[in-house]
Amino acid sequence: MGAEGQAALRERPGADLLLLEDFDVENARLGLAGDMGKTAHAAYALELCDRLCPPRHAEPAVFDWLREFLLRLEAGRASAERLRVFELGLLGRLGFGPALDRCAVCGRSDLGEENTRWHPDQGGVLCASCTQRGDVLTSSTRRALAGLAAMSLDDAEALTLDRETNAGCRRAISGLVRTHVAGPLRSLDFIEKMGGDR
Repeated sequence: MGAEGQAALRERPGADLLLLEDFDVENARLGLAGDMGKTAHAAYALELCDRLCPPRHAEPAVFDWLREFLLRLEAGRASAERLRVFELGLLGRLGFGPALDRCAVCGRSDLGEENTRWHPDQGGVLCASCTQRGDVLTSSTRRALAGLAAMSLDDAEALTLDRETNAGCRRAISGLVRTHVAGPLRSLDFIEKMGGDR
């Protein structure tokens, strides 16, 4: 799973998909195959990239980010913290990164300890002056999301989120992903059926 290499593709008249004529494997990520947690996280990362990236459009920054994630996953363990950093980094690289340090509507940045509302369809957090509707995003979850969005995958190696903070971050990111992806992500069902760390 997760083989990397050089592909030779050919366009077919009237078809959306390209025809794969040849693929030379340069690096097969064999370290992922024997660990269900790693396999599930890799499948999710690949599906997320596939569903968020427009077809036939090169995304070198996304490819590099995915490659680094898979390399770290192969060398280490599957962790929710690394997954959160990957998700936010991917969304940011695609221009979907949310406003977390200021209100997405009025731009107010002095949010401090104030609980905000999460509106991914409007760009992120909204202050109490702009809305009283929507899911509450606690100040601690907002700060955690802002920190995760600024991290490298290397920084995520030493990070530990408590269960409640991770759950809040996961809900917020899932809501953001849903605004850009139609339909369910099958890999998430796989992770949940396994009872894996997500």
